[in-house]
Amino acid sequence: MIEFLIIWFLGNDIIDSGLRFSTAEECFAEAQNTGSDLNSINIIPPKFTCIPIAKGKEFKIYRNNSNSRFPF
Repeated sequence: MIEFLIIWFLGNDIIDSGLRFSTAEECFAEAQNTGSDLNSINIIPPKFTCIPIAKGKEFKIYRNNSNSRFPF
């Protein structure tokens, strides 16, 4: 079984939103709505994408030579 995960791109970092949806349409709509909410309070929303992932599986990011402040 597949579910869809929103991931956000902040500069050179990739953030797992933790939000999972049963369809790509739900995923995309939620990301757009979140972006609209951020715009309404004058915050530029990050870029996003919805990726398919096996249900119950963890999303892992592997990066080489990163100067990121985030722990991945």
